[in-house]
Amino acid sequence: MSPAFALFVSLALVLLLLRLKVSTGPAIFFGSLLLSLLTLPPEETPRLVLKTITDRQTLRLLAIVVCALTMSRLMERRGMLTRLADALEGIGPKLAIHVAPVAIGLMPLPGGAVVSAAAVKDLVRRLQLSPVQATFINFWFRHLCEFATPVYPGVIMAGIILAVPLSFVLLHLAPIWLLMVAFGSIVSWRILRASPRSEPRTAASSDIVREVFRSAWPVMLVFALVVAGVDAAPAFLITVTALVLQQKISRDETLAGLRYGFAPKILFLLCAVMLYKHVVESSGAAQSLFTQMQAVGMPAYVILTTLPMLIGFSTGLSSPMVGISIPLLLPFLVTEQGVNGPAFLLAYGAGGLGYLLSPLHLCLVLSAEYFKARLSSVYRYLLPPALAILLCLILLSAALS
Repeated sequence: MSPAFALFVSLALVLLLLRLKVSTGPAIFFGSLLLSLLTLPPEETPRLVLKTITDRQTLRLLAIVVCALTMSRLMERRGMLTRLADALEGIGPKLAIHVAPVAIGLMPLPGGAVVSAAAVKDLVRRLQLSPVQATFINFWFRHLCEFATPVYPGVIMAGIILAVPLSFVLLHLAPIWLLMVAFGSIVSWRILRASPRSEPRTAASSDIVREVFRSAWPVMLVFALVVAGVDAAPAFLITVTALVLQQKISRDETLAGLRYGFAPKILFLLCAVMLYKHVVESSGAAQSLFTQMQAVGMPAYVILTTLPMLIGFSTGLSSPMVGISIPLLLPFLVTEQGVNGPAFLLAYGAGGLGYLLSPLHLCLVLSAEYFKARLSSVYRYLLPPALAILLCLILLSAALS
């Protein structure tokens, strides 16, 4: 069977299993097994499974994600994220209702929009926002950091798959979150201009800065270490160790945080994603797909846009979007000169918008449920800025290429 056709069959299986409410990890795992059996000799499948489990890239990815999740859990249990939101309210309700979700979004908390929703609950009441308006502002600004910090699995996986530093990934993804700030602010300004004037709570600027630093210093430390060139794995390990020592976290609490980081479901998902990557590479499916798409004259920007967006929308998660689409698009993303930055920006941006808009996105569903908003009504606010960002990314990618 043609590797390209087998690839579509395996993707169809993944999407079908997701439609049948099979968890993302098993769905990707079975999709990778099917692709391997359709394109490679039978004995290759167990070899690729073993290679994935023992591969240095896989082990590094697991170490980084385990540390990131452990750190987020310890910060949450210590109330650091809630204190951060409380401190930010001193800058004014209308600004705080944007900044608090961004600040809490610094850490990859599963369903973290509920945490930020709880933090801005009083602000929503004071500003007299509707449930739909509150859901949009909380969800949209909560996810800026998914493209701006080195703690999210999608960003980490992109760097590992492309074999580039995380600083390279963050630099090339910067236009996405800048556009999210710009277009999201336009929508929220239209929402908030009808809100009653409300004065900020009295607080000295130095007190606000001090409390923000006290609450968010672990994220700042990870960010600084990665930008300084320290590999993400030891950067996270250093930060988690410093957090445990500085907060005097007990042995039992630390073990509870580690158990959260070592969640089998997440570890299996990451291994399944890396297995799919190895199968795609071994089968030559990406190159076959590239050749056939080129043969029918499909423009590169169409491929770079539609494939990641489809996968992102179908899963509602960044990890499978990156783990499935980036290996498929390697012929577009990697040239003899290195990684094609504009192409990577477009692919990741389109995929990111896909999973942000997905009705399977846990944060979107939980945020709407928290504020008791109709999800269909929330899309009236989400779609215009998302489409504007996608158009800007296409134009920007074309201009930079």
